[in-house]
Amino acid sequence: LYAERTFQRDRYFPFVAFNHEQIRGSSTGGFLLTKRSNFKAVAQKILSVDKDALQSLIDRGTDGGIGSPNTPEERQCMEILSLINYVSARVPGSFTQRRFQRSEIKALIMAYNVPMFFVTFAPTDFKNPLCLYYCGESIDLSETMLDIPACRERLNAIATNPVACAHFFDLVVRSFVEHVLRVDNEKGRDGLFGRTSTYYGTVE
Repeated sequence: LYAERTFQRDRYFPFVAFNHEQIRGSSTGGFLLTKRSNFKAVAQKILSVDKDALQSLIDRGTDGGIGSPNTPEERQCMEILSLINYVSARVPGSFTQRRFQRSEIKALIMAYNVPMFFVTFAPTDFKNPLCLYYCGESIDLSETMLDIPACRERLNAIATNPVACAHFFDLVVRSFVEHVLRVDNEKGRDGLFGRTSTYYGTVE
């Protein structure tokens, strides 16, 4: 994808590719579910779910209630929901995946204490020569005084190639982790903020 700009500039290809990635994640989660030893019991629970009990849980949740199961039928519905989460946790961009990320952050806080620093990245892509180079602009990065295009041309290059911008952002984040935080530094050197015990990063 990075080497072929025809796909980078296509308006629909990123959405098609992301949809396929979500389908693959869902299929993988479903395959792992079928490999579990209790698959037959799970299938039976799905087939025998009480629709009235399920609707009761939905109504209580819609009205702002806690939605705790009160009957054996409602508890069975909640068990099925946990199985659905097992599959959707592997789907990129899903609500369950974000919930699992929050659980990972909570686990890190319990293991390493609360974070000392919160860092937000907002690189100015249309002013950065490297990002423009990824977009296909003719820029010699080895020169000291770079000859970059006019502002309008730069904005157009950024707008027509979101993949290059994502590539640039990924490089900035990885460089920050490696050279500023110095996570797992081979020489054991501390980072800019001292020794980094752990970190967690996510994209909005």
